[in-house]
Amino acid sequence: MHARFLREFSPIGANAIFCCNYLDVTLSHICRINKQYVWFAHKQNVILPEVDKINLIKEMLNVKYDFASVPVLDLADIVYSIVYCLLCTE
Repeated sequence: MHARFLREFSPIGANAIFCCNYLDVTLSHICRINKQYVWFAHKQNVILPEVDKINLIKEMLNVKYDFASVPVLDLADIVYSIVYCLLCTE
């Protein structure tokens, strides 16, 4: 069975696939975030510099789903910004 479908049998995997479909991103964009990564980031205190990126993604998702508005951006700009924030590394 394909690995994508195996993930759907767990609640976390099903939620991840739902979020990918809902937010229009691929599973590879979020699969690098796992328990080991989170604990490592927490222990190394590298999560603090990511707060700005997380807040930007949160705001852009609010705009994408009409909870907020930015009249100068169209949907393509918003989606590009979200994907860019998810992919960019320092």
